[in-house]
Amino acid sequence: MVRIVIANNSRLACDYIRTALDQESGFYVVGCATTSEELQFLLPFGNMVLLSPELADRCAYEVLECVRSTHADVKVIVMGIEDRAENILRYVEAGASGYVLHNDSIEDMVGKLRAASEEKALVSPAIAAMIMDRLAQLANQDASLAQAEAKAVQLAELTEREHEVLDLISLGYTNQQIAEELVIVCGTVKNHVHNILKKLEARNRDEAASIYRIQAEVSVVALAN
Repeated sequence: MVRIVIANNSRLACDYIRTALDQESGFYVVGCATTSEELQFLLPFGNMVLLSPELADRCAYEVLECVRSTHADVKVIVMGIEDRAENILRYVEAGASGYVLHNDSIEDMVGKLRAASEEKALVSPAIAAMIMDRLAQLANQDASLAQAEAKAVQLAELTEREHEVLDLISLGYTNQQIAEELVIVCGTVKNHVHNILKKLEARNRDEAASIYRIQAEVSVVALAN
């Protein structure tokens, strides 16, 4: 049995939807909530929420976050939203299990509620494509982050002198110029460069310098956040 809590800022809309769902098998409407407080009271008695874009006191995104944090097993279907891919994707990313468009019929709504209860999702091809693109972006971000973290560990293994040499390499210094700057012999610089390339798994000086600059930029962004 799907135990539905209707969350809508209009009592009239709540009553209309409740009347429609009462005629459908497999659904039981636990109650109607027009505020987030009323919704929190009803949540323990339901396993699905039919949520409008706004309640009397909070928007759907805030309500979604709250439901996901307190009742993660409860599915949330957002209803009455515009057919805009970026808008729908925001709700999906926020944790919605499905959506009912502003122009959908009662039959459409019932079909989407049944699909969500069966762990299915009824989405348009455009939305499906956008979700796949978004997942690919997140996967690439995760891969880039993992790579950056690995390079940060490698950089941390450099000695203080190797850091000084790498800093000068990133500024375009030659081995001779580095030797003069640090007041060491050129052969020692070459040894340091060899060790830096080995520790960073870099193919050449340019790649080592690129790793150094990227990590510096990542550190700046992390501090800013």
